[in-house]
Order: sequence, then C-alpha cells, then structure tokens
Amino acid sequence: MSIISKFTVGSEEGIDFLFDLKRLQFKQICDGVIEPEEIDQLIDKKLDRRDAINELNDLSSQMVIVFENDKPLGYAIVKSSYEQPEILEDKKAVYLTFYIAAEYISQEVYDSLWQKCLSITRSYAHWIELPQNDPLIPFFERSQFKICGQSHLKQFDIPSHIMVRNQQ
Repeated sequence: MSIISKFTVGSEEGIDFLFDLKRLQFKQICDGVIEPEEIDQLIDKKLDRRDAINELNDLSSQMVIVFENDKPLGYAIVKSSYEQPEILEDKKAVYLTFYIAAEYISQEVYDSLWQKCLSITRSYAHWIELPQNDPLIPFFERSQFKICGQSHLKQFDIPSHIMVRNQQ
C-alpha cells in the first residue's frame, strides 16, 4: 500500500474529496439509526459547499486527507478549539474531526492521518467527539486519548464519547 496524508485546501477538488468521504461517514453513522431514504435527505441538508469552503479557508482550520494511490480513504479537520471539555480548561487545545472509510481502517492509514495532524498540533491538547460504536476508538486510545465524558452527536442525536489527549 502506498499511503500518504496531505494537507488539502478548500478548493473544488478538496471539497469534492471531503464530501465523498462525508457521505460515506454519514451513511456509516446513520446505518440502522434512521431509514435509508432519510439518509440521503440528511446528507443533502448537512453538506453545504459554501459553508465547507468558508470553514476550510479559515486560518483556524486545516484539512488533511489520507490517500492510497490518489484515492481518498479518510480525512481529518483540525480546528482551534474555543469550546472544549472542562478537563482542558485553561489549555491550548484543538478539536479534531476524524474519519476513515470502514474498509480502509488499519493502523497504517490511521497513523498516517494522525501523524500529519500531530505535526502541526504537537504543543496542543486534542479532543474529539466520536459515536460510541466508532471503530476508531481503539486507535485513539493507543494514541493516548482517554474517554473523559459522554454526550450526543448533535447532527445525528446518537450517543457519543468525548475523548481527550493532553499535550505531551
């Protein structure tokens, strides 16, 4: 496998990659939770190109996409965190959105994406909110993330874990 993670800008191509991956992510999260025909309606409602371009062209956000031979396998968005878990109060922290398509989840793919994110955030604490059944939780735990709370993903109204990694 030729796995590489790259910083990606909010260009048309970057947004196309992101939206293709987000569609897969939404379908994975919603599988068994809402009716299949409602998933496409939800995706259409939640994915707005203009909002995504504005978010990714904001200096407080960075997008990383992991590829195998130019095929996008997953993405991460690193954002400056103003609202963060209490455990991170008074710390510099970043919020991560992190997804790898189910058929490509492996230590190699995760490590590539995580190490690229870490390359720009090493001096920060990190936090992420994941569905409680997310297959990436063990990978984050091996990267020194700890579950510090429970919540509900607002977009989907499903139970979630808040995971934190204090700066090293």
